[in-house]
Amino acid sequence: MNNTINDLKSSWQNAKKDIQSESTDARQIIAQAKNKMKQTIRFQFGNILVLSLSLIGIAAFFKYVAPFQQTLSRVGIALMLGGLFVRIVIELYSILLASKIDLTFNTMDTNKRLLSFHQFRKRVHGPITIVIIVIYSVGFYMLTPEFSLYFSKMMMILIDVSYIPAAIIFTWFTLKAIRKEMHNLNEI
Repeated sequence: MNNTINDLKSSWQNAKKDIQSESTDARQIIAQAKNKMKQTIRFQFGNILVLSLSLIGIAAFFKYVAPFQQTLSRVGIALMLGGLFVRIVIELYSILLASKIDLTFNTMDTNKRLLSFHQFRKRVHGPITIVIIVIYSVGFYMLTPEFSLYFSKMMMILIDVSYIPAAIIFTWFTLKAIRKEMHNLNEI
């Protein structure tokens, strides 16, 4: 009988240790998830900064350096600036969505919000980003007719062709950053 009681006491003590270690593991997991979410939000703030500086720089260029007059050029400028602006708004909305996710709340609600956020970011990085890049590129090439009034044909070819490797390099850096963000979200 004493052996049975001692065995029960031993089992009880071991079970208490297991519960305490599981609780510590859960806190560590939540802390890691919070850290990953902070990295994701920092990434989004970085996007906002880069996109805002680009928007301001391009707008200043078209206002002070090359104030285009033709309608086609103005539409091109609107497409370029509009694409950047839309992406800034999307990043701000993403930060708002991310800030509403409480990783310490009940698991079901947290998972639901995380999955919804993950799906939203996948759409942003997939079709939405592609559409914005295409719109921006179309806008850029809509400037060509008016640019050609001020530059030689050879210079215009150089400008139009040089956009392609610049776009490829920009896209490569963007994809690299997107992969990192999506990796963080997958880990969460």
